[in-house]
Amino acid sequence: MDPGVGSWRRDPGHEATAGARVTHYNPAMLIVLPGALPASPPIADELAKRLPSTAPTLHAWLRAADARATHFDPHEAGCTPYEAWQLERAGFQPAPGQQTGAGLGPLLAGAWPDSAPVWIADLTHVALSTESANLLPVEALSLSAEEGAALFAAAQPLFEGTGFAAQPLEPGRWRIQLPDGLHPRIASPAAVGGQSLSGWWNQDAAVRPWRRLMNEIQMVWHDHPVNEARAERGLPPVNTLWLYGGAAPWPMASRLPASPSANTGASAPSSQHTQVVEDLLPAFAAEDWGTWLLALQHMDSRVFKPLSDARGLPAQPVELLLLGRDRRVDLTLKPRSRLLGWLPSSAKNWSAWWSPRA
Repeated sequence: MDPGVGSWRRDPGHEATAGARVTHYNPAMLIVLPGALPASPPIADELAKRLPSTAPTLHAWLRAADARATHFDPHEAGCTPYEAWQLERAGFQPAPGQQTGAGLGPLLAGAWPDSAPVWIADLTHVALSTESANLLPVEALSLSAEEGAALFAAAQPLFEGTGFAAQPLEPGRWRIQLPDGLHPRIASPAAVGGQSLSGWWNQDAAVRPWRRLMNEIQMVWHDHPVNEARAERGLPPVNTLWLYGGAAPWPMASRLPASPSANTGASAPSSQHTQVVEDLLPAFAAEDWGTWLLALQHMDSRVFKPLSDARGLPAQPVELLLLGRDRRVDLTLKPRSRLLGWLPSSAKNWSAWWSPRA
């Protein structure tokens, strides 16, 4: 659990003497909800109207919680708020002038015996239109191990003599070695996904050798049997790599064990006092708000209702962390004492932070 999350209570009638039991520590559960904050006010307004009937328990929690909203700039950070939280949890501290998202290289690549910067590249699909280009991340490609191996074998000879090198980590993700002195600022695929790439391309002249290598790989992959077979199955082709990361490894804080997400089968870090619920994340990334509401409904009964008392409020101290694309909201909920439990509680204006106006 995060340091400082919890509540302290002094035993009445006891002084802080040596050996005396002065305090009890009641750790609060931390529930992290990536994809819980729609960015667009019109969409957020509409979802707010449906939230009381779709997720009545969560709605009751929001009305009772003390909230602290924080703006987040994914362009500056080079990652999403969810990724930034994961890096913070792992103990990453960016170097001066370094983006927070640079830490995703070591975080996703795992342990390495050397201290060199860790760059990774994800196999992705870039969809081109007359007005923009949009990136589809590797998680949305349903890429098999056999497909990933075949695409790597086709691309590997192109790295020779370029100053770059590649090593597969898992299907759809490679570790990339860059020439000495090259440290581009590139945001993560999750930060870029679903948006026009025009505001995210790195135009630095030093990155031209990488872009030239990418063009050659794209030509080799264009009519590759893997992509031809994917087209026959109605799947998007793998047509480029997205480079990101770049931080040196650091002594990571203890990793949280993975627990499956109910709707997606994906993994999310969880521990005894921390629960990460990724149910909303796929629909949020795709901006599929009908599916998002359905996932919210299931999550309300699966996650929040079992933790609530007869009034639908938390039965224990709870911290909620709601994450969107450009902001985070920290919520604190504490059970009311038995003495005050019969009194009506004052409702908080949760819509003020749910759908903020500029």
